Amino acid sequence: MSKTKVALWAAGSALSAISVQPASAQVQDRQNVAAQSSEIIVTARKRSESLLDVPVVATALDQAALEQRQVIDLYSVTELVPSLVLGEGIGTVGIQASLRGIGPTSQTATVDQSVSLVIDGLQLSQGFAFRAGMFDIGQVEVLKGPQALFFGKNNTAGVISLRGADPTDEFELIARAGYEFEADEAFGELIVSGPVSNTIKARLAARYSDAKGFFRNTGQPLPGLGTLAPKYRRMNNTEQLILRGTILFDPSEDYNARLKVNYVDDRWNGTAGDSQLALCPDGLGGVPPLNIPFLTGSECKLDRYVQVGDLDPDFWPNVPNGGVPFLDSQQYFGSLEQNLNLSPVLLLTSVTGGYWLNHEIMPRGNTSGTPTIAPHYGFRSRQFTQELRLTSDFDGPLNLMFGGYFQDGKYVNRNRLLANTAFGLPAILQNAKHRIDIKTYSLFGQAIWNISDAVELAGGARWTDETRKHSEINFFTGNPVNLLVPKLSSSNISPEVTISYKPHDDINLFASYRQGFKSGSFNTIVFIDENTRADFNDEKAEGFEVGVKGLLFDRSLSFSLAGYHYKYSDLQVGANDKGPSGLPLLRTVNAASAKVQGVELEATYSPPALEGFTLRGAVNYNRARFERFTNAPCANGQTIAEGCDQFLNENTGRFTSQDLSGRPLVRSPDWSGNVAFDYETGIGGGKTLAFGSSVYFSSSYFTNLTLRPAFKQDGFAKIGANVALRGEDDAWELSLIGNNLNNKIIAATCSNANTQNGSIFGGQITGSTEKGPAGDDESACVPQRGREVWLRATVRLGRLFN
Repeated sequence: MSKTKVALWAAGSALSAISVQPASAQVQDRQNVAAQSSEIIVTARKRSESLLDVPVVATALDQAALEQRQVIDLYSVTELVPSLVLGEGIGTVGIQASLRGIGPTSQTATVDQSVSLVIDGLQLSQGFAFRAGMFDIGQVEVLKGPQALFFGKNNTAGVISLRGADPTDEFELIARAGYEFEADEAFGELIVSGPVSNTIKARLAARYSDAKGFFRNTGQPLPGLGTLAPKYRRMNNTEQLILRGTILFDPSEDYNARLKVNYVDDRWNGTAGDSQLALCPDGLGGVPPLNIPFLTGSECKLDRYVQVGDLDPDFWPNVPNGGVPFLDSQQYFGSLEQNLNLSPVLLLTSVTGGYWLNHEIMPRGNTSGTPTIAPHYGFRSRQFTQELRLTSDFDGPLNLMFGGYFQDGKYVNRNRLLANTAFGLPAILQNAKHRIDIKTYSLFGQAIWNISDAVELAGGARWTDETRKHSEINFFTGNPVNLLVPKLSSSNISPEVTISYKPHDDINLFASYRQGFKSGSFNTIVFIDENTRADFNDEKAEGFEVGVKGLLFDRSLSFSLAGYHYKYSDLQVGANDKGPSGLPLLRTVNAASAKVQGVELEATYSPPALEGFTLRGAVNYNRARFERFTNAPCANGQTIAEGCDQFLNENTGRFTSQDLSGRPLVRSPDWSGNVAFDYETGIGGGKTLAFGSSVYFSSSYFTNLTLRPAFKQDGFAKIGANVALRGEDDAWELSLIGNNLNNKIIAATCSNANTQNGSIFGGQITGSTEKGPAGDDESACVPQRGREVWLRATVRLGRLFN
């Protein structure tokens, strides 16, 4: 019997003997809170407002909802928020977040996200920050659509705001441990919280996890060609340590401060987010004249089994870590929020933030037989931010907010492209270091006019001025590269206007017009010579939303219904191409334009007749299409008949581009949604039994900019279930949690490469009437974790002995 079945049987046997009795008072309290969305407080407009009152399309998830489903990363959040899709970038890119189909597809770490991540007021837009973990988070807010007025640049799709749990008014000591049976992952958590003095409260939280890995590596490399059998047969073999600290200082009614500090350490062994061959359209045989079976042993399908090997140091003389792929990163970040009442009606707020990332990674190639090239990256990020804002609370109909923002940031990307000397290649093909320095200045303001008790009109704008400087060193020569475009400067004004109408306290109708932009930047994943442009332009968005939020049936039903329409210009998208030297070239281009429009509905129902029961559901129809994109890159091997028929190269007589106008954006399912129920009931002796189930579904979407059929994720559904037994006053809890129980393995990011011929040996013909001997690109995807079955125990020691 498998470990998963043993866990399910044991938990079911323990719970089957429990007799159900009338619901306890604590169950009733939870139901009241769940049913009244007007009590959910969000900060979408940098003010504390109820979710019902704020004229923004948003999803809010509290700490209880996150813990109930064992949400330990942002991938799990996607199953609770329709149209939010996360893909795994390669190298130093980190996570690529898309919302309503808008998100990066470039494999360059210095391309900002279209969805900003805000952690306790600190705004981050580099993908690896999305790995910071979901531990001890008090609330998640997902704000949809451009949010430039209050959050500035780099959120043309939206904002994910994480608010860490604050210190408690009374002393609390929480210990939690758990085990996941599919990946053999164990974790432990310890949280200490409470008052230190009359004016200071503190919270310290620590989490450590160790996983052998969900995926199995069955690779058997070709002998004598630079590859060894893998040291680790489990992927992803990971360790993570998270430390969080919070201090609240509240010395008077006129001043308070909140300090948040965080440390996240990740170590991956034998893997670095490596991709898996998902489709091999031309089979596994070698390509003449070399006829080397680079794909030997590969299953060429997306499943739990991966076929890759480690790098043999005898053939890779400059390889680190003995040729075993790895990822090693440390993130240090924090924020200091200070609030000063200048008068009874004027509040001055200061938010100071800092972020430091040190990151090293060596992924292996995705060929099962042996790779020819392997990247080794070192990435550093430094960021200092300062925001000041003044908010009024006048008794009259008009209130104001004014503020300013400053950012001083730096990216350093060290790139080494290693090569397999078994094929007569030099040990290092590329060796360069890029540096990007960022200076941002911003001013913003908003006026809110309560025209009447029922009507509110709000308008504002943000001005942003940004400069990015790019420098590069070629370590082969030791000299800086004379770049064609070493500097980018941009200035942007993003306005926003909203109007809301509340015919009574429990209904809010609203409409808004918004603009937003995402910074241009530079490609830095490969060496850039003095004849190649590395820059790309700002991405811009504008459009409108209309919606209605409400509470019905004596506040037992809460709902939100919204429609939206946005246009995007110079959309930043990434493409895999082949450079003049034959090496893979990863670049970012600006698509001409795109249009995103759709409708979404969320609802929560807690029927008074069934105490302790809550039903939740959400659905999104989203049509995200390129409006005009005639210079989209072709896939390698794509013929004229297959659509590669744009921009004829007079020298070769072949076309170089395809027209994707009217085609879907990457990671943009037309339909996505979820439905879930939770039920809690008392069982006597102060104990509570809680259980629930959920289904998340998505229609198909493309995972690569070429939009070829080989790079399409089919529609899917994921089923979850959970059951918990709690002691009196929640002093202890034993939980069994299943996520993706139907074990659906999906991918949201795939790359295209001539893997069948070692990626660099050619043999493909693109933009012609016929294919070359190497045929089409293979599809290499980064799979997401499959089934999870968690057994978890929690003890709140302060309550246990009361």
